[in-house]
Amino acid sequence: MWLEKLFIIYLLTLFNSMDGYFLDNQLQRTGRHRRKESNELRNMHRNSLSSVNSHFITKNSTRVISQRGGLAILPCSVTMTQPATVSWFRRKDFLLLTVGLSTYSSDDRFLVEHTRHLGNWALRIKNARKDDEGIYECQLSTHPPESIFIELRIVEAVAEIIEAPDLHINEGSTLRLECKLKRATESPLYVFWYHEDRMINYDHEDGVSVSSKLTSSILTVRNATARHGGNYTCAPANARQSSIYVHVLKGEKPAANIAATPNKSITSSSTTTVYPASHSPNVFRNIFSMLIVLVNLKDLIRRIL
Repeated sequence: MWLEKLFIIYLLTLFNSMDGYFLDNQLQRTGRHRRKESNELRNMHRNSLSSVNSHFITKNSTRVISQRGGLAILPCSVTMTQPATVSWFRRKDFLLLTVGLSTYSSDDRFLVEHTRHLGNWALRIKNARKDDEGIYECQLSTHPPESIFIELRIVEAVAEIIEAPDLHINEGSTLRLECKLKRATESPLYVFWYHEDRMINYDHEDGVSVSSKLTSSILTVRNATARHGGNYTCAPANARQSSIYVHVLKGEKPAANIAATPNKSITSSSTTTVYPASHSPNVFRNIFSMLIVLVNLKDLIRRIL
């Protein structure tokens, strides 16, 4: 009896060991299969990346306009699918300016502006000069190398006072001068106004106020008097200045207004009516004098006779 029980226990142990063996084999085969699928997917992704070449996002022959003395930024955005280096060249003299983030030019005005997640490798030129104009090359060190070309133009910003060169205003009125910036690619840090040789931006007690916008500045003077006349200059930080001469008229009108007003005579004290020649007071006075002379002459003739 005990031999039968021992035999049954042996069979059960044998079956359990065989199930573990088959289970281990099944798990090993499943793991190998999954690793094989993962490797195949990784290889497919790598092959798909290698089939797409690195390329430029910035369009070729892009034109950039910057003002003299300002900051010129030449764009160069790249999508990279393999390791590569971006370099900048100046084409007119084939000067190497930058390689990666390093500047190779002795001119410290050149610097690379890099934004990694955007693939941006812009070239910055500080205090741009007229001789910086020309073609610049952004090159990608692929095999073969790829390049795009950026054209830079430098303009000179100028200030212009709208009422120039002369302005006539009446005493006691408000003087308003507007200075606009032309061909400016960036806003000035400041705009100073001068009356003769004196800066007047902060002469608030004298009725002066200055308001500025992106491309203009307005000077206002309340209750202008004769001492407010003279030369005014608008001097932006990054543009050529402009001047105007202001005439403050004391009880007068400008000559243009005088010419446009018939039968009016403008004097420094008041406005009087201009009579026609046939009705002038001097003519009446002369006629009256002649009558008196005739009457006196008639009396003299009577006495003689």
